[in-house]
Amino acid sequence: MSTVTSKISVRGLRKSFGANEVLKGLDVEIAEGEVVCVIGPSGSGKSTFLRCLNKLDDITSGTVIVDGFDLTDKTVNLNEVRQHIGMVFQHFNLFPHMTVLQNIMLAPVELKRGSKADARATALKLLERVGLADKADARPAQLSGGQKQRVAIARSLAVNPDIMLFDEATSALDPEMVGEVLQVIRDLAAEGMTMVVVTHEMGFAREVADRVIFMADGLVVEEGTPAELFGNPQHVRTQDFLSKVL
Repeated sequence: MSTVTSKISVRGLRKSFGANEVLKGLDVEIAEGEVVCVIGPSGSGKSTFLRCLNKLDDITSGTVIVDGFDLTDKTVNLNEVRQHIGMVFQHFNLFPHMTVLQNIMLAPVELKRGSKADARATALKLLERVGLADKADARPAQLSGGQKQRVAIARSLAVNPDIMLFDEATSALDPEMVGEVLQVIRDLAAEGMTMVVVTHEMGFAREVADRVIFMADGLVVEEGTPAELFGNPQHVRTQDFLSKVL
């Protein structure tokens, strides 16, 4: 294991699906405790970038180093690295036949992280944390979209990750449910969780991010603090995008 300077270090990351090159050489450094929001037009490679950070998508070339582990090294135990990375998707991926509590307990029990009683106690605490203590015995079908997404966040937190990845966690939700999910992410940011958040919510990115990365056409076009990127974008591509969404 190498000395860790960055929590996540991405160098020359390329990803192709057949002849289609989606990521065209990304260099990104993310420090421990940093909240990075990734914005940009649809099809710019944001979700693919996120999925490469825990190797859900194979990496065509370049390196992705997480906590000192090079994910492109064939000898690295990916399952071990992934246990420290929580990921929340656009669609909630909850098991419909299980209760909310069972969904959250599943990974810690499977990974043998303490006893079943420990997993249950942790799950109940997490439900309280996301404001759903009264829904432990409900099935996913009985929940609103915002509630399902908060359960999905609790489930990701159940393995006690030190990095959280959010892929458009609010884009499948009705507008009135977006706020409740963003509040949970805000709370995590305030606690110092390292986070990479792909989002369409510009107001949220402006408020929560330490740094904003603007991607287009498979490249990082511009990055900076929210004040820099939203207040004084330097690149014409960034200016054009922000003029349409702000």
